[in-house]
Amino acid sequence: METLGGFFQHARKRQGLSLDQIASQTRIQQQHLQALEEEDFASLPAKVFTKGFVRSYARSLGLDEEEALQLFLTSSSSFYERIQQEQQHVQIKLEAAHRSRFNWNLVLILFLVIGGALFYLLPEQQEQLPPANESEAPLPIESLQETKPSSAEPPASVSPMAPVDSVSPPSSPPSVIAPPPPTPEPKAIPPSLAVSPVPENALGPGGPLVLEIEATQLTWVVVRSDDQVPHEALLKPGQQITWKAKKQYSLTLGNAAGVVIRLNGESQGPFGKPGQVVRDILLKP
Repeated sequence: METLGGFFQHARKRQGLSLDQIASQTRIQQQHLQALEEEDFASLPAKVFTKGFVRSYARSLGLDEEEALQLFLTSSSSFYERIQQEQQHVQIKLEAAHRSRFNWNLVLILFLVIGGALFYLLPEQQEQLPPANESEAPLPIESLQETKPSSAEPPASVSPMAPVDSVSPPSSPPSVIAPPPPTPEPKAIPPSLAVSPVPENALGPGGPLVLEIEATQLTWVVVRSDDQVPHEALLKPGQQITWKAKKQYSLTLGNAAGVVIRLNGESQGPFGKPGQVVRDILLKP
């Protein structure tokens, strides 16, 4: 059975054409044409774009487009099935991580709510709570003056034979006042996490515009910085690339939900759904 690479390569050589000539005619980069002939699907963009390459290549050689497309689907089926399984595996991991973060956030919120309630309610309960034993309640000042025995000696100037009426009564002991219970110190509320500000020189006029693209799924991207020539890349999950520009960026995403985009540290998007192709995304300050 004839393969896609052999189908294109034999037809091109029969017509005496080079890959450079085909690239000029179809406006497809030479490296993508070579990847089609070598069936190196990992070096090609998303499947929807590669189908367009196959049709354009077959049309330039005068071949049957539908036959070429069928050969492509047959040759690449195992590759794209594996990619789909990898994407599903990554998506499951991301969803599990999201659920874990949500659970911890819920626990933290409950902890703060309970701690705040205790902080405001416990001092009031301590003020309203009666003594545990009535016998231990402090006696009024008058009772202390009547019941506490006097330990004062009779004055030395009074003779033992003096009449009782002439003896001056002993001085009353000083009043004893129970000290008030200590006021509980307020609990320290943990400070909120401070958000580090973005440096001014990164966002000021004339400073560079730093674009970061991190892939969470297999995604083909095309980036144009200012008026420069566009650059394209096929990002696998976990890969990250960075560009710098002065004024703006223009993006094309082969999988709009497969990347996380930041401009000068600020998140951008989302720009579409999984598998959706979005063109001419303009990013500037």
